Amino acid sequence: MLYFLPTPIGNLSDITLRTLEVLERSEVLLCEDTRVSKRLLHLLAQNPVICSSFPKIATKERKFIAFHSHNDQEFLEQVELSFFDKEIAVMSDAGMPSLSDPCMSLVVYALKHNIKYDVLPGANALTTAFCASGFLEGRFFYAGFLPHKSKERRLRIVKILNALAYLEEKTPIVFYESPHRILETLRDLESLAQGMCLFVAKELTKLHQRYYFGRVSEVFLEIQKGNIQGEWVLVLLNERMIEPCLGLSALLELDLPPKIKAKIEAIMTHKNAKELYQQAFAKTSEAQVKNNY
Repeated sequence: MLYFLPTPIGNLSDITLRTLEVLERSEVLLCEDTRVSKRLLHLLAQNPVICSSFPKIATKERKFIAFHSHNDQEFLEQVELSFFDKEIAVMSDAGMPSLSDPCMSLVVYALKHNIKYDVLPGANALTTAFCASGFLEGRFFYAGFLPHKSKERRLRIVKILNALAYLEEKTPIVFYESPHRILETLRDLESLAQGMCLFVAKELTKLHQRYYFGRVSEVFLEIQKGNIQGEWVLVLLNERMIEPCLGLSALLELDLPPKIKAKIEAIMTHKNAKELYQQAFAKTSEAQVKNNY
């Protein structure tokens, strides 16, 4: 049977009793990084309270297998169904498996092949940051990690903001970010989400945990002053609402020059303006020929 186990996101004391029970009897560990999982078991075994209640945590022989974004598909293509007859625990480096990691593909595989599995609840940065944000909305939109490249990241942010705005949803958006890109992402948010409220959590549950709250520009300015090392979670309160506007078909029916119409259509459909103009010109010419006859 498969067990998806939550692991602490920074504080070892956040390990759950059910996770410890499964770890003690597991025969195989599928790990995002085997080195990280082995170190976690070593630290758990050093805790006198845990060790006294779960003595086999450190001593039980088990197999460690890497299962991550670079090998998950290959693993699932080659594994035999009999493999899942064992007691198998699935672990991310930190937090809940399947949240922004490849373990979701394993869930899909289990559903497809009728493999019994269980997901144990536990620590994760997503709900912890949202609960700490103070935003009163009882819902949120989880965006995971944003793209690495600036152009793609900005496009993703715009699409999310616009989608929620059209739905007239004042919904917090939760992002994960690394220390390598936190300043770039904040810079993008400063230009794309001006005036919106932002809550940022750094190093959740760890010794140097810190919260930031304010308008995007204020938070950006404050974070630039300090040490950016660590893991980050951003909760942006989307307060943008889209005013009623004309659709593409209505815009194209307006009495506008063909070149202007082509440019508008190109912007809204991401097509080539020159090609659209030529197509419109060809249709107009064809219509004029028919009218002459």
